[in-house]
Amino acid sequence: MKVTFVIIDDNKEIEEHPLLFTLEDKFKNVKFYSNPQEGLEYIKNNLDINLIVLLDIEFSKDDKLDGHDLLKEIHNSSTLIPVILWSGINQTNEEFSDFINNRAFGFLSKDCSLEEAMLIVNKAFNNLKNSLDNTIEDWIISNESDKDKPIYFTSSGESYTLNEILKEIRLQTPIGKEFSSKLNSLTIDLLLRKRENL
Repeated sequence: MKVTFVIIDDNKEIEEHPLLFTLEDKFKNVKFYSNPQEGLEYIKNNLDINLIVLLDIEFSKDDKLDGHDLLKEIHNSSTLIPVILWSGINQTNEEFSDFINNRAFGFLSKDCSLEEAMLIVNKAFNNLKNSLDNTIEDWIISNESDKDKPIYFTSSGESYTLNEILKEIRLQTPIGKEFSSKLNSLTIDLLLRKRENL
């Protein structure tokens, strides 16, 4: 599975952090943004690919957005993106509850060990890898001839191919959300009726 890591941190020295070199070695695609608005725009423009975000919490006073604002914006754009908070500051309980409510995937201290950091990074990667959209993408890769077959029909008569459904899910459109919900319900129904074995 291909994944792009998006690092948003206004401290450019962080580009020399051992974690970033490890991510580049292991996953190849790493984008660094010192401007939080530019990082957010990249994320919003690339919702159709696998993204994992490492997000600083505090930015300079010149920046309009802080980590809380960015996390909320990312979550509102897509609930599929794991966002790992990566900071050198300690947060109050109230601030942490805000991060939890906006579904931060995890928290890393900038002075944690590389091993500790990679534990959370690998958890985020595996979470993404096992998601519905990546299961569909794996199917398309191994069954190329299926990607353009219509598989989903709406009540208004629109049809969607497997490839189109994948994009709808990743963009978190109403069609993508509806398909995901119905597929999950169908899977549970089949399991309970013992029609399928996993």
